[in-house]
Amino acid sequence: MLNKITARLTMWRNGMRSAPLRERMYPISANGQDMQVQHSKFNLNWIGELGISPQTIVELGAFDGGDAYRFKKQFPNTRVVTVEADPDRIDTVQRSLDGSGVEIFNFAACDQDGPVDWFAAEINGTTNAQGSMFRHTEAYQKRFPFVEQADKPMQVDGKRFDSFCKDANITAIDLLHMDIEGAELSVLQSMGDVRPGLIYLEWREGSFVGHEGGDSAATLLTNMGYTMIGDLGDDRLYRHKDT
Repeated sequence: MLNKITARLTMWRNGMRSAPLRERMYPISANGQDMQVQHSKFNLNWIGELGISPQTIVELGAFDGGDAYRFKKQFPNTRVVTVEADPDRIDTVQRSLDGSGVEIFNFAACDQDGPVDWFAAEINGTTNAQGSMFRHTEAYQKRFPFVEQADKPMQVDGKRFDSFCKDANITAIDLLHMDIEGAELSVLQSMGDVRPGLIYLEWREGSFVGHEGGDSAATLLTNMGYTMIGDLGDDRLYRHKDT
């Protein structure tokens, strides 16, 4: 409880008056069809509270398109780009975002260009959001026993973040929203010259085999000029010094 109070006060001191959201499903209408999609804890009010008028938002880990959809809905004149690695999930993303104006890409964001291993994951026999370049640890399996990760990887296209930005003609990013199952550090290591104003990323320790962990990411972010302004437990929000 004390940690939550301290975290909330830190956000308040940084100008973020709105509380984090609870991850949940919400209804949308895509191309005349009603469906349910999911959003993260990221509160869109924070962007205005931090004095940011977003021109470009990039999301890595689209899942079902729910976050990209609300980004574009809230900021219709903003360029919104979303990336999904899983070859099965990408169809769901495209259906959710059909006609929205969101740009959709299918590759695994990481620190190398070319084919990479991808361990798909299922819940009740359906491909879900827990696919990863990394094997799940025993700790992950105990926390999420309903997630079944494939024993053998498939190959998917991998791309460095700086390569992606060059190919997509992205020179500045106001918000980078990442939930990519352990590959967040790899993206940070391939950031190149781009420094997103805000970085919102999943922060899950001890969950992925071979992952260096949060200490490496925290050190790298500090060296890149970022300060943590929001600790949401499994997620964190960082702001660049020039934003």
